[in-house]
Amino acid sequence: MDLTTRLHLLDLIRLSASAESTCRAAERAARRASIRRKEAAGARRNLRLALRSAPSADAENALADAEREYEACEARAEAAGAHWRRAFSASERADARLGGALARTRYLTGSAEPRRKGARRTAEAALLSELAAMPKTLIRAAHALLVQSSAGKDSVVALDRVVRWAKAAGCLDKIVVVHADIGQDAEWPGVRDLAQQQAERYGLRFVVVKASVEFLGMVEKRGLWPDAQTRLCTSSLKRDEAAKFFTEIVNELGLDEQALIVNCLGIRAAESSSRRRKQELAIDHRASNGRRLVLTWHPVFHLTETEIWQEIVDQALDYHPVYDTLIPRLSCIFCILASFDVLVRAVRLCWVLGLPTPKTYVDLEQRIGHRFKDKFSLADVVAEAARQEAAEGPITWRRGDAIRHHLGDDAATAYLRRLALAA
Repeated sequence: MDLTTRLHLLDLIRLSASAESTCRAAERAARRASIRRKEAAGARRNLRLALRSAPSADAENALADAEREYEACEARAEAAGAHWRRAFSASERADARLGGALARTRYLTGSAEPRRKGARRTAEAALLSELAAMPKTLIRAAHALLVQSSAGKDSVVALDRVVRWAKAAGCLDKIVVVHADIGQDAEWPGVRDLAQQQAERYGLRFVVVKASVEFLGMVEKRGLWPDAQTRLCTSSLKRDEAAKFFTEIVNELGLDEQALIVNCLGIRAAESSSRRRKQELAIDHRASNGRRLVLTWHPVFHLTETEIWQEIVDQALDYHPVYDTLIPRLSCIFCILASFDVLVRAVRLCWVLGLPTPKTYVDLEQRIGHRFKDKFSLADVVAEAARQEAAEGPITWRRGDAIRHHLGDDAATAYLRRLALAA
């Protein structure tokens, strides 16, 4: 099957999923409107009975209000019902169109009904798995490749892989590196500059996106810290801001056809159970529309942490010195996913670097009255950091310690030699 047919099927899958989602939302709205109509009818009935048993001007006025409310609820229920019926018909048509297309391919097998959600998901997974196994073909098909860079170890390896595949495909000019800036009080110093340097190494366009409210402002406004289930630091400050750039890219392309945007992220399955449930390549149903089909690609999805560091050594990729202090994650100084011990080390590193971040965060924690994590507060973290500092003195590190930790002394020596030669 040719690539054009595959992409056409993926867009039909997107349209089917979107129509189904719209239909479900319309059904819920119709159900709520029906419930409100029943409640308004009950209130009207009770007021009628009250007026019969005790006539008064107030009772008449209340009944008149109830009549008007019921009529309004009835009109809304009728409109919601009509909207649901239209959405249901549209969903049926989208399913039928997809089913007809799938029936002519190998993606619909056995006795599976083409309009069942399971068949759609099976076909989607198969199509995306095939494309993920053909990175150069995928890159040639894309109109633009956006590499989301936190400047972290996974991001830089993902960028390097995409660059090497794009060079082989003759498509290096399609790549744009996008960095989401969440605020200088939340990120380690030099993160944004490093992300730019990593892009400039390959001569790539570098774009910074930034929300109007930075991380600490968002926390103060909500009165709550993010957590593993509500990662607004990722969704609101990174993903949503980067998604706005899709529109800009499509406008720049000026195509008469739907644009294919491949959005690359440095996410690995080994990082967490939730990330293991993701796919190497997936349709971004939220960001896709008639003007663009957005595919989310995880080029380092199957790599282990050791393999990430091995590629950093092999390709002589620059990484942030925070890793040499054996803090495993970059970007946020105090990551909501970090363990107590890692947060303690982050506090001690802040003190070495002369950063006011620990006090800023503890003051905010006290001001909003919400602990940084359920099990402990940042004040607890700072107290433990002070105890360790008194016992051990400031933390120290050498360039290459991250590689020594993961791959050994020989690998670190080889890496530093390659960096020196590259300079």
